[in-house]
Amino acid sequence: MDHIISDLPDEIIRLIVSFVAAKDAASLLVTSRMFGNLYTIIPDLVFDDTSKFHGTFTDFVSEAMARLETNTCIRRFSLKSERGLDPDRINHWLRDVLNHRGVMDIEICIYGGYRYNKLPLEFFTCKTLKKLKLGRDIVISVLPQNALLPSLETLVLDSVRFCNPVDCAFKAFLSACPVLKELIIDGVCWETCEWSGIMSSQSLQRLTIGRELSGFDGPDPQYITFDTPSLTYLDYCDFVPDGYAIVNFESLVEAKLNLLVMVNRQWDWEFADDGDILSSNATNLIQGIRNVQILELSSPYTYEMLYFFREAIPVFEKLHHLIMTHDDAGFCWRFLPFLLNKAPNLKTSHGHSGTRVGFE
Repeated sequence: MDHIISDLPDEIIRLIVSFVAAKDAASLLVTSRMFGNLYTIIPDLVFDDTSKFHGTFTDFVSEAMARLETNTCIRRFSLKSERGLDPDRINHWLRDVLNHRGVMDIEICIYGGYRYNKLPLEFFTCKTLKKLKLGRDIVISVLPQNALLPSLETLVLDSVRFCNPVDCAFKAFLSACPVLKELIIDGVCWETCEWSGIMSSQSLQRLTIGRELSGFDGPDPQYITFDTPSLTYLDYCDFVPDGYAIVNFESLVEAKLNLLVMVNRQWDWEFADDGDILSSNATNLIQGIRNVQILELSSPYTYEMLYFFREAIPVFEKLHHLIMTHDDAGFCWRFLPFLLNKAPNLKTSHGHSGTRVGFE
């Protein structure tokens, strides 16, 4: 390729390579030293060990990173590995990107059945980072005392574990993100984490919590706090803990709930009976969403939860749109009158599976 375009002006070559697919940017750096000299800003630098490359994946990444000029900026850096990588090599690449490249978006997805628990401390002090995604087999235990991500607006955690028996690394992480607007927690398993149960952010506007709902033997007594006064959107799928110590959803506009109650901190795919003593307590959460305008209930288990805690249903003065995405006639009609009687301004309610509830 070099001999075909080498006579073109550098400005034209930069324009040409700017249209190259992100997944090919790393290959260009490896196959042609000329491109390493010409790249001053790389929009996307993606390393994925499921793609085609010559030699070992570690050598491929190392060679591509070595060919970057000292003044080359990387806007988005993505590293995905399903085979397992040497943590020291990963951290060497990350330190380069975090310290010298003005990176704004990082995605790290590590698989392979081992724990990657040596994130470099620079990860928690990067001033340019606006979006961060961490995925799989990553464990965060300690943050530096000077942790601060002053520009981070979006944080995605996919099956990331937080473990610290003394200080809560999760709470410290959120505290280090003063302008965080969106937090997505996927594959959450609070029972495998050592954390305070406190989710606190004054700036957070959108929160998504999701987990795979399967048979479950829960943890010791657990209480969760939501101190998120600026939150406007909540998508929450999980098992209901022993209780919610604090729920601050004063600004909440839209909520999507898929919540399951437990008996003796266990769930075995069965609905609870009226005589069962629940270990879950959703009272404060239900009362905390009183300001919602749009409410989506996405499973019969959520209907069950609302039925068992029907006395906690507040007056929904602002609720005008109710969505039910599962047509289970049993629990649907058991809890629904309690909700409708507390929604004086409800204008629209419908079920996605064909069952209509309420009136337009």
